[in-house]
This record gives sequence, structure tokens and C-alpha cells, in this order.
Amino acid sequence: MKMMIYGVLIILLLIVLYLAVAIGSTYFNRSIKTVFRKSDTAPQTLASAELTVMTWNLGYAGLGEESDFKADGGDMLLPPSVSVVEKNLAGIQATLSANPVDVYLLQETAAAGLLTRGIDVRAAVAATLSDWTMFFSSDIGSRMLPEPLRLEHGPSMFTRLTDQEPELVRLPSEPEPIMGFIPRHYHMQVSELEVAGTPWAIINLHLAAFDEGGDTRNEQLRAVIDFAEQLHAEGKSVVIGGDWNMRLTQTDFPSTSTEDALFWIHDFPQEELPEGWHLAFDARVPTVRTNERPFQLDENYRTIIDGLLLSPDVELVDVRGIDLAFEYTDHQPAVYRLRRRTNSE
Repeated sequence: MKMMIYGVLIILLLIVLYLAVAIGSTYFNRSIKTVFRKSDTAPQTLASAELTVMTWNLGYAGLGEESDFKADGGDMLLPPSVSVVEKNLAGIQATLSANPVDVYLLQETAAAGLLTRGIDVRAAVAATLSDWTMFFSSDIGSRMLPEPLRLEHGPSMFTRLTDQEPELVRLPSEPEPIMGFIPRHYHMQVSELEVAGTPWAIINLHLAAFDEGGDTRNEQLRAVIDFAEQLHAEGKSVVIGGDWNMRLTQTDFPSTSTEDALFWIHDFPQEELPEGWHLAFDARVPTVRTNERPFQLDENYRTIIDGLLLSPDVELVDVRGIDLAFEYTDHQPAVYRLRRRTNSE
């Protein structure tokens, strides 16, 4: 019965998409929706100079090991079933609970809607991290659509170090909306906080993935670097993390994927980084896999596109990629320990 209902919903969605094209994207938001929730507990004060951060693209709990995805060369538009989304979400929640950090930088958190088969992933993650201040902002959102057809997902930031709402900073978009009519609102979430009495700026982002030649990604990266340099010039230690959709380092994990599945892969242009700025990642653990087919070890291409960019005064103390065998999402998390270098170092 559930499969029949979602089959009907897909047909309705296609009708809505047709109407959206015909009447100029009426059903899609052209502004960013935000959800902000303060923790019930007072912000923590870190006596230690170390800051811990996790990055993870949750894939709206719909892109676990069983899934492929149409835009990546697969067959599926939706997760295989409600039970699969529930399984993925439970694994995501357990992983977050088992790895407490000062700041979580998450991408593709989604409200209940079509992509999640009606499961409210965002609310479930927020409940898991109930002691953290939460901030969500949509990069894709629909309006005037009932919940079963709703599209609302984007990045979320969770922290116990401040109860102030992050700033949103817009980033360049592709020349044309996705599929010709769905606008995607690329942006950064920027939170300013203190670590052992020193000012830090933490940025969460998710760059473009399917832009021709990686041109939009490169334009976005230049905007990110320009903004980050301004923050650093103000005396702040800067941490930028998330899904760059660029290969941060050359990798050689075994794979049988063909070139057709790698059309979106572009390298991070490290030569464009200002002096002293540096990337941080765990080269031992891949953070993303291709979605042209469900996951099979050493079959799907895997590489590293999720990580941190650090200002010159931020030192990477340790990084630990968490290998979940892509069971719950098409990305894997990593946990970072950072500290601010002193003037004598």
C-alpha cells in the first residue's frame, strides 16, 4: 500500500514540476528558510584551547547503502522504502550520539517530505542533539505544497559554545536553476564563538555539485576565501567545513566505476589558497561514494570531498574519519581536534 501511495505521489510531483516550469517556479521558494533553536542549557566555556568539530553530509537519510540516485547515473528518485529511511536515520543518530563534539557541521538535513518518504530527519537529529543550539537554513525549499510533496533541506549547525544565531552569507549560484526551475540558495552559515578566551569563526557550507566544468564551485570557493580572509584580518581563527564537492586530495581506493560516474569530480584548486591556509582531512577514510548503483565495497568509486579549510593560526591536532561502510548515507563523517597556535609557535 505504501509503495502505491508513493507511486501516486511521484505522479503528482511530476505534475507539479510540469506546472512549475509552465508558470515560472511558483512552487519553489526564492528565499532561505531558517530554523533556530537555543539550547536549554547555558553555552559552555572551553577552558582548553582545543576545539572539536564533526563534518557530515547526511544525505537526508535517503542515500544509504541500498540506494542509487538518478542524477548520478542511477535509477532511483526516492529512497527504496520508509523502513530504509528509518534504518538510515537510526544509524545517523547513533553515530552522532557516540561522537560528541563542540560543533557539528551537517549538510542535507531535511524536513519531512517526498525525499525522506515522510520522515522528519531534521527534527530527529535535533532531538538527538537536544543539548546543542541548532541552526538550519534551506538551500532548496518548496511552498504551497502539502507535506508529502514538500522539499526542504539544507545545512545545519549544532554547537554548545554559543546561543547566538549564525549569520547567513550568500554564495554564487549556477547560471540556471536545477532542472531549469528549482532554485538552489547556496550560502554559508557563519557562527562566531570563543575558545579559551580567543575569538573563532566557524563556517558551514555545501558547494555546488553538478555545475558544468566546476565553474560555479570555483566561483563559490573564491567568495568563501575572500570572506574568510576578512574574518581572519579581524583577529579570528577561522574554520570552514562541510561538503566542498571537490576532491581534496588524490585517492586510490579500489573501484570499478567507469568515467561516466565521475563526471562531477573536480579537484580542489589548492594553488588558489592564500599563504598559510591549509586543508584538513583523514586521507585513510573516504568521505563520499558514487551513486550510480547501490554501494558495494571496492565497486563504487570513493574519494574525499568533505573536510576543513583552516586559517594559518589554526593547527590540526588530530583527525579521525569514521568508516561506516556507507551504510546510512553516501557520505562518511570525520571528527577533528583543533587548537589555536600561540604567537611563539
